[in-house]
Amino acid sequence: MPRDRHCPRYLESIKPKEVSSLIEQARHPASKIMGSPVGARMIIANREVDYFCGTSYYGLHGHPDVMEAACEAVAAFGLGPATNAQVLPIERVKGLTRTFFDVAHATYIVTGYLGAMVLAQALAPDYDVAFIDERSHFSIFDGVACSGKPVARFKHLDANDLQFRLRELLHDGEVPLVMTDGVFPITGAIAPLPDYVEVLRNHPESLLCVDDSHAVGVIGNLGRGTFEYFGLTGGDRLYMTGTLSKAFGGIGGIIPGNLALADKISQNVRVTIGASPAPVPAAAAAAAGLQLLMEHPEMREVLWANVLSVREGFRKLGFALEDTPIPIVNLVGRPGLDLRRTEARLLNSGIAVLYVPPGSYSDAPSVESLRIAVFSTHTAEQIERLLDTCRRSL
Repeated sequence: MPRDRHCPRYLESIKPKEVSSLIEQARHPASKIMGSPVGARMIIANREVDYFCGTSYYGLHGHPDVMEAACEAVAAFGLGPATNAQVLPIERVKGLTRTFFDVAHATYIVTGYLGAMVLAQALAPDYDVAFIDERSHFSIFDGVACSGKPVARFKHLDANDLQFRLRELLHDGEVPLVMTDGVFPITGAIAPLPDYVEVLRNHPESLLCVDDSHAVGVIGNLGRGTFEYFGLTGGDRLYMTGTLSKAFGGIGGIIPGNLALADKISQNVRVTIGASPAPVPAAAAAAAGLQLLMEHPEMREVLWANVLSVREGFRKLGFALEDTPIPIVNLVGRPGLDLRRTEARLLNSGIAVLYVPPGSYSDAPSVESLRIAVFSTHTAEQIERLLDTCRRSL
């Protein structure tokens, strides 16, 4: 996969000394400079590797249709509107999101990080206290803080503690909002949403909001995320936000919902008015990714099959892993293992995984771990090479 195949003029514009300096920096474990589009096989720090990192679960960030859509859009419309005019690629994202999630309205924002903030502010008149899983993504805590409402934490993935905290902190007549990741980014744990819904039955006006960034496009029969995965429907009481920058191969946050939610966003949220939209080529790429996943549902089946192979393989190596379709496999450290050294050994063997220091990111375990991302585009040979190399390196 030669680098000049993708963007020769850009690469030629970087001076040789600068390239050497960047590659030298990339030899540091904390810095891995890309030399090609993200994919199951790609260039990192000037060498080809099997890539088991990141969040491009279908490899769409490097899919030729997605990249071509971005190039054509930037040629036709530039980088962005810089005005209040509507741009076709951005409007197409909204339309395809409505179709994908079968909803009446879709809000499209520049980054998924802002999704929790949009929901927390849009729904602010409808709740009194926010209850957040203590290991939720930073974006949830930042977003809810912008609502100005009191915030309480409950123990990670613990519906019993949520129930205790509701009883402890809510006053008569107060309405809770519960917010959590649907799928957690480091461990791949799935929030027990049915248990939360059961707890909230005692609070009929309560709201449950889920950041489904790692679930949309990935789980549920139609790829609609954790609510679909659990078969939950709740009318006006269940809300979700997601991203197009992971499974869908683009950039930007999405909030699928009904017209009532659209009205609340319009009335109570300023970022959707004041912030610039997603760059036009990124929107065009996201639309192409949405279209591909709608037209090729078999991509999910291939992903789930790869996830099953990887999870079964690591269970045979002695790791306790749940049998879920989540393409995030977290190998937790144990006595006698040096996972940082294992990451380096794997990279030397041409396999890139991510070393996660203890407690370094939202739901990162309290001990070191390796995060392995599974793509639908990983071949059986790549998966076997990963498992075999880990067998020899661990």
